[in-house]
Amino acid sequence: MRGARLRARMRSDQVIVNVGLTFHSTAVVEMLGYTDVDDIFLDAEHGSINEAQCEDMVRAADLQDKPVLIRVPTNQPHVILRFLDIGASGIIVPHIASREDAERAVDAIKYGPEGHRSYAGGRAGGYGVRESAVEYVQRANRETVVVGLFEDIRGVEHLPEILAVEGLDALIVGPNDLAFSMGYPAQPWHPEVQKVVDRVIAECRRAGKPTGLPANDLEQARRHVERGCRVITISAATLLIGSARAFAEGLRR
Repeated sequence: MRGARLRARMRSDQVIVNVGLTFHSTAVVEMLGYTDVDDIFLDAEHGSINEAQCEDMVRAADLQDKPVLIRVPTNQPHVILRFLDIGASGIIVPHIASREDAERAVDAIKYGPEGHRSYAGGRAGGYGVRESAVEYVQRANRETVVVGLFEDIRGVEHLPEILAVEGLDALIVGPNDLAFSMGYPAQPWHPEVQKVVDRVIAECRRAGKPTGLPANDLEQARRHVERGCRVITISAATLLIGSARAFAEGLRR
């Protein structure tokens, strides 16, 4: 389980480069494995990918020794479990707006006594060959990364309680949904929205937990880091389109 590397980087305040896919492509995952990105982020909430396709991509990442974080579609134990059992290094749980939301996520991701994750002993546990069930369960609880998505203005007053939840490793801001919840539809970079983002970053740094934001390009990513973010997400589609456009425009000039 490669989540231990991610958790170590989070705890040492290092920048984590998180490249996201919303589509099924083991080839893209394999290619990203040859780069210095820190992990692959599979979006099973907004993307078209299902559990079986995620499992294919996790296998491709395993061959390249890359951690995989999967954003699940909902904060429900039976849904989270299916993505854990395919071997994800960590889970990104959407719509964390209260202490109860965060506790529900941790409870679903951790085995007992820290949570109530159901045990099956399949792919995630190496089919019982790599290590004993006891060793696997203990390691999974140590190494599986738990990330919350902060996307709703109603949660801003609950940030200290959310961040105090034991087992929550990081909080990523979803600026699009946050903007909608604030009455600024499709305006994630509106100044009022960004004031809330700054508050989330400040609360996270006070709690000693990293904050994440999506970036559209390198300059925006640098600005995020300068303001205190440590988990930077950029989509593979954005990288592909941006690189292709820059190449074509540059050559034509």
